[in-house]
Amino acid sequence: MPGQPDTQPAAKSLWRREFGDGTGTLRGVFRALDARPDAYPPLVDPVQGLFSARVDLPAEAGSGFYRFLSIRDEIFCGITNCTILDERHEEVRDEGMVELHFQIEGPVRLSWDVEEGSVPPVDDRGHPVHEATMVALRCAPDMTYTVRVPPGSYRLLGIYVTPRMLRDSMGLDSELVERFFHPPPGEIPLVERKISSAFVRALQGLWDIPFDGPRDLMRASAKLTEIICLVADALSDGSDEGAQNFSHRDFAMFERAREMLATDFSKNYSATNLARELGTNATKLKAGFKFFYGTTIFEYRKKYRMDYALTLLEEGELSIAEISQTAGYKRQASFTSAFKLHFGVLPSSARQSANPGAAPGQNRGRDDEA
Repeated sequence: MPGQPDTQPAAKSLWRREFGDGTGTLRGVFRALDARPDAYPPLVDPVQGLFSARVDLPAEAGSGFYRFLSIRDEIFCGITNCTILDERHEEVRDEGMVELHFQIEGPVRLSWDVEEGSVPPVDDRGHPVHEATMVALRCAPDMTYTVRVPPGSYRLLGIYVTPRMLRDSMGLDSELVERFFHPPPGEIPLVERKISSAFVRALQGLWDIPFDGPRDLMRASAKLTEIICLVADALSDGSDEGAQNFSHRDFAMFERAREMLATDFSKNYSATNLARELGTNATKLKAGFKFFYGTTIFEYRKKYRMDYALTLLEEGELSIAEISQTAGYKRQASFTSAFKLHFGVLPSSARQSANPGAAPGQNRGRDDEA
């Protein structure tokens, strides 16, 4: 039985369009910030070629800030430390740089597109880093990808490094890294790595810098260099672990998986079953889905099942037993436990909160939790 339609309002822009010069590029953001010192007071070290500026979110958009930092024209960094109220997105295209992404908190959804005519195939300080993932990628010149960020709280770090620096200064010349220097047409090479405690300490050190004066620019430069060195260590181990090449066809498959998970609760969509139905293998499906949508297949499906169940409870037309079956649960007790774990309240309590004036007998069917 199909579930709740996956309809979403048009998303607002992220920082490339929001704060940039209209080109929709990373460098365009830095040009725009540099041209508006009255609106975004910068920290600048012309001797070392360092620049930093902070952009606070307006109250109607959320809370927190973005921090932008550049080291000459070799390294660019964008720090997201905010809570946003609306879904946001932006298109990203190749600017000749290798991208290093660290997701510390919050889900991020990504999608890929091929250009027409190509070959398809919050506080500054005091927030501890609990866990993080590192993803390195390079967008092929004939492709773009779209970042989709649902409402929520985020701590994200994006570092953009020229291939020349990685090759000449960091000594990266493995076959794995060569994919980033020369991405094949119509594909986006991507590598995900588990990060060490040294990574976590370096990330926390960057987050703890208050950016109060010029010495903080030097500290930030040192931390960014340390993080990139750790990335080089992780990528030069000769292993292909976590390496994938994603094409436009792959993204279409992941998007189809997302739609199925969000709208059809009648089937048991484990990663293996879903991969078989989509004609791929579970390893690729799980890796791609987690990267594109910032969560596992299980967690994504659970969220939509719970949201759908909550809507049905608020409408009050079905009994809890009927709702549990509609949401894909064979046993009402399993549904009750999952709902309580997800929302922190029992289904009957959620129904009563949504309809405070209704007596228990007014709801159709029995609302027993067992």
